[in-house]
Amino acid sequence: MVDSKQPSLGQLKPEQSLEIVLGFDFGTKNLGIAVGNLLTETAQPITILKVTNNQPQWDEIQKLIREWQPDAFIVGMPYTQDGTETEHLKIIRKFMNRLHGRFGLPVYEIDESHSSVLSEQFIKPSQKKKKGVLDAISAAIIVERWLTQ
Repeated sequence: MVDSKQPSLGQLKPEQSLEIVLGFDFGTKNLGIAVGNLLTETAQPITILKVTNNQPQWDEIQKLIREWQPDAFIVGMPYTQDGTETEHLKIIRKFMNRLHGRFGLPVYEIDESHSSVLSEQFIKPSQKKKKGVLDAISAAIIVERWLTQ
């Protein structure tokens, strides 16, 4: 397990403070995205992007970065209890590397255990079949978990 208050990739610049973060719940079909604020220790879901062949819509991520001006990224990691490096973990690590490489911001990781189950508590029964809704809420849960630990 990683100390999630230390970035997995990159560092803040000496003159930079950490205030706004974008959080990601990376799945094989959808990428849930949330924004978090360190001052209020809150997060809100903002969107869901499609993932095709393990590749998110990078141009859409870039638009969100321009809009929200984050200082860092938070990525949920589906750790296993025995520490096994699953194929999904490897795909998410590649996403993290590309995220850092493309945008140059620090990337923090945090255990996303049960975030999808928790997200179901926040949606209306009419939204239950909309998997993407869960992904964005899961991203907000991931960010809030990171903010409050």
